[in-house]
Amino acid sequence: MSSGKPLEKKDIPFKYKLEYSVLLFVRFLANALPAHISEWIGRRIGDLSWYFFPYRFQVMMYNMDVVFPEKSYEEKLHLAHQVYRFFGEMAVQFFSQNKKKNKKRILSAEIRGREYLDKALGKGKGVILTALHFGNWEYVASWLNMSGITTTGIYKPMKNPLSDDFFLKLRLDMGDAMHMISTRQGMKAYEKALENNHVLAVAVDQNAHEKGVKIPFFNRMTSIAKGTAVLKFRTGAEILGVAPLYQKGKFCIHFFPVNDESIPVLNEETIGRTMKTVMKTFEPWIVKYPRQWMWFHKLWGKPDKVYKRTVKEILRY
Repeated sequence: MSSGKPLEKKDIPFKYKLEYSVLLFVRFLANALPAHISEWIGRRIGDLSWYFFPYRFQVMMYNMDVVFPEKSYEEKLHLAHQVYRFFGEMAVQFFSQNKKKNKKRILSAEIRGREYLDKALGKGKGVILTALHFGNWEYVASWLNMSGITTTGIYKPMKNPLSDDFFLKLRLDMGDAMHMISTRQGMKAYEKALENNHVLAVAVDQNAHEKGVKIPFFNRMTSIAKGTAVLKFRTGAEILGVAPLYQKGKFCIHFFPVNDESIPVLNEETIGRTMKTVMKTFEPWIVKYPRQWMWFHKLWGKPDKVYKRTVKEILRY
């Protein structure tokens, strides 16, 4: 379900074809190898990233300064390495989620707070399910899909149409209850999903810049998208939060209430109050399980200083 007019094969740049070929190869390896081996390789890919090409290292360290001002630089370096390793493993799990073992892992996940989800859906107004890029968040969508809970996910189309289709198919291939809406379709499409009593999955941990509402997150101002609050006002849908945890080979999904107050009038103040409450509920999850949050987003803007690593620090942490 890709958005926009598909490109003819001859119009697709070589670099896009190369990127797509790499994705196919990684998916092939992830599915061909036993799960414990492919996940071990995923962790080693994370190690390689830490040692040689640390993706957005500067942003990660800056974000850690905001969240953990009390931690030493050495502690943050150690945590950064753990984050690369964790998401290397999560990437491999996502690519191989159709494997029998991973399907079993998803369906046998420990579910906490399911009653909040069922109660909210029972009202017939849909559920705005807010989430961070935390744990194996892709498995939450797969669990909802495999459990027959009609869900709509919001995605931002990728520049590479081949990669865009690749990831869409991965997300839609776990059942018939998952729908995907492009950000280009806008609020009307999101409202329609809620009117049809869908679970609408919304990631809330990205900087919305000038389009967002300014609120504190970990006592530092940032800009968060207004959509969650606007949708609650327009549809009356309940806002819930979800936090997926992956520990020692076991998967656990936590559903929890976020904000059940009505929004009497829609303005910057009420939007800000709602989104501040939403974001505040996620702070304890990041503090308790820091290696499972994707620290790479420029949530608080660009770093205001340069973070350096010595060879000794790279090897030690």
